[in-house]
Amino acid sequence: MAQEVEQEILDLDKFIPAKRIVKLAGKVIDVSKIPSEVILELAKKKTVLDSETDESFDMVFDLAVKICNACNPDDEITKKWLVGKTSIEQLLAMLEFIMKPLKDRSSKNGKNAESPSL
Repeated sequence: MAQEVEQEILDLDKFIPAKRIVKLAGKVIDVSKIPSEVILELAKKKTVLDSETDESFDMVFDLAVKICNACNPDDEITKKWLVGKTSIEQLLAMLEFIMKPLKDRSSKNGKNAESPSL
């Protein structure tokens, strides 16, 4: 008789994030499931984005376009549209909103590293 092999399965399809919606100049953008590639790029450029230099200003628009199009590929948004329809405050608020789950997770992981596990 064959011996059964024990299996452990991680079903990532069960991880359904909370709905996170951005309303921007009449458009509704679901940012619940931003591709990891875009989030990692955003996190990598966070220091430059926070610097409020000319470089960061252009980067904000480029990342906002990338995020909007990654989340809503059927409704392409261009840099020209963003420049004409939004303020820099709106774009920065959108990026902060999008980064919140990543920041929360990072903060939680930092606290867990400080306290010993049981």
